[in-house]
Amino acid sequence: MKTAVDKKPGKVETRLSMALIAILLIVVTGVFMRQFQINPGVVALRPESQPHTQPSGSVLQTLIDTAGSGIAPFSLPERFGPDTLYEKINGRADLYLSSGFASLKTQRFSMDKTGGVWAEVFVYDMATPENAFSVFSMQRREDAEAAGIVPNAYRTENAMFLAHEQFYLEIIGANASEALLQAIGLLAQTFVQAHGGTTMATAPGNGLFPEGGLQAGSLQLVAANAFGYEQLDRVYTAEYLVEDARLTAFVSDRHTAEAASALAVEYQQTLVSYGASTIDAPLPVEGAVVIQFFDAYEIVFSRGRYLVGVHEAGSLEAAGALARQLAGHLEKTEPSK
Repeated sequence: MKTAVDKKPGKVETRLSMALIAILLIVVTGVFMRQFQINPGVVALRPESQPHTQPSGSVLQTLIDTAGSGIAPFSLPERFGPDTLYEKINGRADLYLSSGFASLKTQRFSMDKTGGVWAEVFVYDMATPENAFSVFSMQRREDAEAAGIVPNAYRTENAMFLAHEQFYLEIIGANASEALLQAIGLLAQTFVQAHGGTTMATAPGNGLFPEGGLQAGSLQLVAANAFGYEQLDRVYTAEYLVEDARLTAFVSDRHTAEAASALAVEYQQTLVSYGASTIDAPLPVEGAVVIQFFDAYEIVFSRGRYLVGVHEAGSLEAAGALARQLAGHLEKTEPSK
């Protein structure tokens, strides 16, 4: 009677098995070693990882001079440029880069010796006050409460945001408390005083829009690609309530009347090329064109060096009233720059 004899593995099978075992050993070793290594990006976010005391005789560099306030830096300042900004704020970098971003400096400050109460300061150098206001306005939060430090400043339950001169500033706390908010306010005030103070603070776009019906805190500056149109840059928008209708008005300084008129025509033609249609609607605004796209209306015209209009209005009557208000305001007012 014959018995079954197990077939011995060949040389190829043996070599493959040894190779697989070697690979598994490398993976297991890597996982074992990895557990003792912490991503430096994670460490940077942990306040307990930062030094809370300085060596005797040393001076820690600081973005904001907090001497005598009880607030002290507990990390070195970090700097990011256009090529490295994504390392700090991955996912939001494009907004800053398209708005004239120059650099970002960050640092963490502690309000007590243990580091249990701390905040991180983000100082964005946006090169111009208009650029700084643009990123400030485009990210304004719904739960914002006016901070009163400078014209463009607001606070939330654990943070403060402001645009001042060429800088956009964010100070974000690790938690929410009254003591933390007071410390954040002091950091913001100290920064402002060190960069021109409040007496020279002016709000970009101030005076461009008439006051009647203007919704507080709605002013924005779209630096590029406004309304999805590449040629529309440096466009200020504001929300209005007219005849119970919410409307968006826009104004853009094109520097010359010729440039404003030409851009108005180009924008109108682009909307039509996308499927919109011009309609014959009598408006008490000389040169204004009404364009309809489905159930929304766009009114576009120019006044002097300004491109002006009402964007995606649901009510043509309310939009016409706002267009007339905008035209009259720009005709009699020379807005402050």
